[in-house]
Amino acid sequence: MSLPESLRDSLQHIRLLQNKRRTLADAQVGAELQFLAALRRECNTGHTTWRELRHAYAALDAGRVRGMEARWMDAIGISPEKVVANAKREATRARGVRKRR
Repeated sequence: MSLPESLRDSLQHIRLLQNKRRTLADAQVGAELQFLAALRRECNTGHTTWRELRHAYAALDAGRVRGMEARWMDAIGISPEKVVANAKREATRARGVRKRR
């Protein structure tokens, strides 16, 4: 199909932006994988709280890159739902301890 030059130029610009989006998404996935590997190391040392895990998941989820939950499960092995529930319990216990003091 032959398009007028003005439309071809616009279509070329759209394709350029699509390629940039794919490149950025690939870079974001790479950064997520590096972050998840570091987070897994922190978890394995026992120095990570549920609150920190919840914050980490929320930050990654905000990136809206397809497959993030699968990458999370591969690296961390704890479902986001369990992380949120445990973070809430952790916060409740911490509030209870502060009230008793």
